[in-house]
Formats: sequence, structure tokens, C-alpha cells
Amino acid sequence: MPSADNSFGFVFCGGGPAGLGPIVTAARNGRLGELLDRGIALVEPGPLGPGGLAHYRIGANSLGGPFLECLDGLGDDSPFAALRDLPETALLRGHADEHPPLSVVAPFLTRLGAVVRALLEAHPRCAYVADRVDAIALTDDDGVVVTVGEGRQLRARRAVIATGGRPLAGFDRAEIVPGLSLAPHQDRVFHSESFIDARRRLPAAHGRAVVVGGSHSAWSVVDLLASDAAEVTLIHRSELRLFYSGAEEARADGYAFDPVLDVCPANGRVNRYGGLRGRAHELAAAALGLRGPGPAPVRLVRAGAPGATDAARQALAEADVIVMANGFEANLPRLSHPDGAVLTAATGPTGTEVTDQGHLVDVHGVPHPRLIAYGLGAGLAPSAEVGGEPSYTRRADGVWLYQHDIGEIVLADLLHHVTTTGEIHA
Repeated sequence: MPSADNSFGFVFCGGGPAGLGPIVTAARNGRLGELLDRGIALVEPGPLGPGGLAHYRIGANSLGGPFLECLDGLGDDSPFAALRDLPETALLRGHADEHPPLSVVAPFLTRLGAVVRALLEAHPRCAYVADRVDAIALTDDDGVVVTVGEGRQLRARRAVIATGGRPLAGFDRAEIVPGLSLAPHQDRVFHSESFIDARRRLPAAHGRAVVVGGSHSAWSVVDLLASDAAEVTLIHRSELRLFYSGAEEARADGYAFDPVLDVCPANGRVNRYGGLRGRAHELAAAALGLRGPGPAPVRLVRAGAPGATDAARQALAEADVIVMANGFEANLPRLSHPDGAVLTAATGPTGTEVTDQGHLVDVHGVPHPRLIAYGLGAGLAPSAEVGGEPSYTRRADGVWLYQHDIGEIVLADLLHHVTTTGEIHA
């Protein structure tokens, strides 16, 4: 321990891809020493690196190459440089131009996590704490106290909360569109996590299945259901968005898009953040009839469209299993104010609300700069400066983003503590 009172500059709560992102970003930017010198305690009960995706049954929604870009430009003296020659890296590199299964990505991230752990344990002002975070309390002296395990307390100036996500509360009773709710069918509703996460018991999915949502998770569930369910219907509210490397590629596929709102001005990609990729892209394109006259893998019903609500209601009534893929909220520990009163985080349609710098927002609309929250279930969006299609208004997640765009935002805030603008992302 760096000091008798367990005091640090920052406590990182969670050591998955999101939690390690700013540390990797600091190494890429030549600021790793500066960050470590502030003093970091990283709390994570499991192996550092892969987080929950080590247990996912699905493929990545990005190519294998971008997972390795965290090693680009590093000097041979970088503690991360040795990762280049590992067998786990070579395996992932073999999938550089395809969407790898997450079971291939996880071993590389585990080795990356081992490097971070060694850095923390070797630094006199840092520590790795193999435990869980139970509570975070704001203090009267503008700091935080993080309680871990069996009451051990870590004091810091700020807490970085990247503890993963949990299904949005009430997902089994959610209203899809006005007048169309899952509440009458609660006994048959499961969250997409039940299918994607191998730690969950896989529900039986014979007969008719309905998936609600249009995200990568929703289509991943469709893919998992395809071999067992007799019929799969996907109910989605908004237009299905597909990713393309450029406008010409999208046009060649017959995909309709807005040439201004759906195109990233920085690199010309169509639906850079909001578009489906990999296997999800293939399935959605086939369902939309963009891949020839072959059989569609799923029946599409767009809730809210003229005449579609009745079709959606009938599909739900006849379904043997219903899967809700409406996302996550942050899996936050217990939070409290200096006086001990409970601090309740605000949530929106896409998860826990934070400002554009990741400062947690409470139910009264007050941002808390001492609490930085992002990752699965928290609504931190990339900055406008890095691009993205103007039509994209939701949060963006992903290993590459945690180590680049989102990592840059969090790192800059940690090292400079810029005052929040008050712009909120959910």
C-alpha cells in the first residue's frame, strides 16, 4: 500500500475494457507516468482486462485489427510493447480483417490486463485491489471514500466507475410504443443478456420467438435463436441502420441513407457509430431484402408504423419466448452524499445519465464531477471533434473507443479536472 491511510488520487472501480481504457490511452499519449504518479487504486474482483465479454457467446461488432491498435506507435520501451509477440496477439491478428468471436478477443485483453496490474503493483503510489466495490461516499473535503470487500476503505479525490451494466429496470414491463407493452407477457420475457452471457442459464427457445430491439445485441440474439426457434420476429421502433465503409458501398448494396446526416464528416463512413456490423449487418441486410431473393432470417415488424402495432401485438401474444434488447444501465455500487443521504443516479432510455465528460448526474439533474461513470450502461458519448454521423444521438461503447476517443475524454478530465458543461448524455 502506498500509505497507511489508503489514500490515492483516483480509485478505478472496475478493471474491464472500460476501466483500463484511460490507462491504455495514457500509454499511447506518453502520459502514463503522469497518470500513475497521481496515485491509482484499481478495484476488480476478477482478472483485469476482458470484463464480461470474456463470457459472451457472440462475435465482436468490429474487426479484429482495431483491438490491436492500442499497440500502434508505442516505443520498444513501453510496458505494453511486449504484447506484440504473444500468442494471444497473434491469434487475434489472424482475425484482423474479420469480426472475431469474443472468445478470441478476451485472451488478448487478459494479457493486456496483466501488464496494467504489474504497473500498478510496481508503482509506490498505486495498488491493485482484488475485491468488489460495495459503496462510494462523497466527503465534506471534496473527495470520495470507496468501501470494498469487508469494510476496507480507500480514500481518493475522485472515483472512476466502470463496473459494467445490468438490464434496464422494468425491461419485462417496458412500453415499446404507446399502447404496446410487454407487461401482459412478463412470464415469457427475458433480457438479451440471458442469451448473450454464458454465465446465465440459456432459456428454452423452441416454437415462436420475438426479439424486441434493433441493436447489435438484438441481432446477436436473433442469430442465437435461428437454429432452435421455429419462427423469429424482430420488433423494432426506429429504422434499422447498417454500417458501410463509404457511401458508394452502401449504394451498391441498395441501402438508403441520408448523405449528410448518416455520413461521418471525418472519414465518410455511413452510420459510423449507429450502424450494424459483422454478423448483425449480414442478418439485417438479408431481412431488409438487400442480399437477393433468399429467405429472410427473421420477420420484421416496425412498431409504430401504420398498421404494424396490431401485427406486433399479435406476435407478442403468440410468442413462446420474448427477448428484450433495450440495453443496460450502469451497475453502480451504493452511492451517498457527505451527510449519508442516498445519491440516486438518473437514468434515461439508453442507460445511466452522465455529462459529456462522464460526470454522473443524479435524479435532480445535478452532475457530480467526483464521480466519473462510463462503459456498458452509462451514457458517455464520443466528442463531436472525433466525428461520427450527425444523426447518431445515443451513447457509443466499445473496446476501441475506451482506448481512444472515450479514453481521451476521461483522461483529460482526470488530469485537468475541467468543469462540466452540463450537457447530458443518456
